[in-house]
Amino acid sequence: MLESYDARHNFAIYSLRVINQSSKSLLCRIWIVSHDGAATPAHSAPIEIAPFAQRTSDVPVWLEDCPSFSRAFAEIAGEGVECIVEAAAPVMEHPLATLPSVERTRSYVAAIVAGSVVAALALGAAVVSGAMPRIAAFAVPPMAIAGTTVRAEYTASGAGTLSYDVTAPDGHRVAAGTLADRSGAIPIAIPVSNDDGAYTLQLALRGPLGSAKEVRVLNTVPKGRDAAAITDISVNPVVAKPGDPVTVTYTASGTDGYVRLLGTDGTIWGQRPFSRDGKAAFVVPPVTDSRELRVQLRVTKGRTAAESSAGLVVATPARAAAAPAPVAQTDDGAAADDGANGTFALLTPRVPSGGTVHVKILSPRNGMRIGLADPQSNEVAGVNVGADQETVTLRAPQVALATRYTVVASFTDGFGQESVVEPVTVVP
Repeated sequence: MLESYDARHNFAIYSLRVINQSSKSLLCRIWIVSHDGAATPAHSAPIEIAPFAQRTSDVPVWLEDCPSFSRAFAEIAGEGVECIVEAAAPVMEHPLATLPSVERTRSYVAAIVAGSVVAALALGAAVVSGAMPRIAAFAVPPMAIAGTTVRAEYTASGAGTLSYDVTAPDGHRVAAGTLADRSGAIPIAIPVSNDDGAYTLQLALRGPLGSAKEVRVLNTVPKGRDAAAITDISVNPVVAKPGDPVTVTYTASGTDGYVRLLGTDGTIWGQRPFSRDGKAAFVVPPVTDSRELRVQLRVTKGRTAAESSAGLVVATPARAAAAPAPVAQTDDGAAADDGANGTFALLTPRVPSGGTVHVKILSPRNGMRIGLADPQSNEVAGVNVGADQETVTLRAPQVALATRYTVVASFTDGFGQESVVEPVTVVP
């Protein structure tokens, strides 16, 4: 509206009032356009209206500087807002000069009021545009495990009430609520279930200028379906003598794995691949004293793994006190101890720290590998054995105390992966 008019100096002052109900700042620029199309700013700097604020500004326009004043326009801009509204130029010089002072002022008032109304309409359009409900983003994971909590990320703008709703596969409501912030994350707890499911998530913004809505679907699977698991494992018989067969029975879910017959010191006496029929067979090793062994089952599925074990007691008759029995000799004169396995033989059961372990191949096998394992069953040295190779040497580790290691021969037979072991002691 027109605040004042100075006829002597020929300029008018317009009052511009803007109410910004959006969450972003708006900038208003007023331009004067001459008859030749050239545009010049009517105000030296743009007028800024802060979010959720109102501002009243006085804008002077020097009419003498605009002899060819054709029209004026107001440009209102902000994030997502761009609006231009034109206004007619005030009647200049000749028509006003012939009017009395009061009528001339009234003419200026009419022109200025018209321009003020146009500017107000433009600002109103900008405010309305910023208040329109919009949902810019609503991101939900495509799949989740039942019994876990997921986060739904969102971004919205505009006037109104923002709310969310979560519906279960059977149609009942799982969660719902209103959101005070226009951006953030919604934690959604998925109920425990043994069945697959599809949950519907809805985000809605409802206000006086309309509504906006986005819907997403979250698929769920039961917890543990895709994980490796062992339900049961047993050994029959649980007490056996050296050379006796034993059967391992197990129930497990997995795609890969193994069953091992282990000594309490970590010696691997045998290994079988995991089988879906849940059975594995071993022969009790020819040990000379009673001891405990254990059967270890490990299964894997994807990135998950499960492990379980069962015990086995090896019972041997007490050895009578007598003179030492003669020691058997190999073809090259090497001593073969009581645990000779028919696959390979150690030329000496004791090796100095950092020394060499000499292994004689008695029965070459397909894909054979000879390795030296520490008490935790980790291979510290190893070599692949060729079909015509007769001896293998392994470097013993450095030790400060006498330590028992295991020479492991692994190979492939008609039933899968097979392992044969013999102990060796590394001394300082």
